[in-house]
Amino acid sequence: MIIFYSFDMPINKIIKISKSNLIQEYDPEIFSVATSSIEAFSDHMVIAQKLKDKNPYTITVIIDSLNQKFWNNKKYVEKIQIPKQSLYTELLYKYFFAEFNHQEGNELYAKWLDEYRDIWRKDGTIKEIDDYLINKELEPRYREKILKKYQNHENLFKSRIEIKKKRYYNLCSPLNHVDWRNPYDNIFVWDEKGGKVFRKGGSGSSGGREINSEYIYGFSLINKIKPVRSYLFLYDDNNKLYFIREFSSLTVPRYDIGDNYHLESEEEKMILSETNLIEWKDFTKLKEVNVTRIE
Repeated sequence: MIIFYSFDMPINKIIKISKSNLIQEYDPEIFSVATSSIEAFSDHMVIAQKLKDKNPYTITVIIDSLNQKFWNNKKYVEKIQIPKQSLYTELLYKYFFAEFNHQEGNELYAKWLDEYRDIWRKDGTIKEIDDYLINKELEPRYREKILKKYQNHENLFKSRIEIKKKRYYNLCSPLNHVDWRNPYDNIFVWDEKGGKVFRKGGSGSSGGREINSEYIYGFSLINKIKPVRSYLFLYDDNNKLYFIREFSSLTVPRYDIGDNYHLESEEEKMILSETNLIEWKDFTKLKEVNVTRIE
């Protein structure tokens, strides 16, 4: 039997992280979800209204950087072959941006996308619109220049691959997909039609930051009516998942709240009151977590 320690937080508390107070055992039901939710809630108010009676809770996984000694170890990292554009295509774009510079080039390219989109769809001979623009705009400008400069044409047009290393994220499926630009993984869970569904938020993309803010605001409103349990984990520098704490009310990272989902400061302060916010200083290897209740 696994025992969790749940407690009401004081206004401020520091949790020291060491192997002595971390455990790898946890209730597997925490991560037992069926699928990512396809529901598109219009705002945080709708989230609060529709999910308040669906047993919502959060999981936060703080992510350490992978230990450098494991980056060439296939137990920790998967090597993936990704198709890469030919040297010829790469040079077409290089010459284009050399002529127009980055800003003007992007503006011109966007203009071409608008001009050619309907024509490309009706043509139907080329799968990607970028390839269509290469044929219609880039090649007439730079093809002869490139062929004249590079004598080995076979190597110029040869298909290439790029080897990328992808760190394993050893959570159960379907939660084992993560944006590695995130120093944390926020998972928002609730009951839906006899099972549990989730959405993920983080800091790595604009969409991730928007979801993160929207659901934190929505869950914070629910937390004022009924406590939203939260679970804190660490994914350490050798790909092991450790349980840190269970909290009896909503506890989420302070970072990125409000990004890509702006509220007036007074409204945000009202919504986040009674919510616990966590922060930490070392984003390479976690040493301590500071927990602050917003009053």
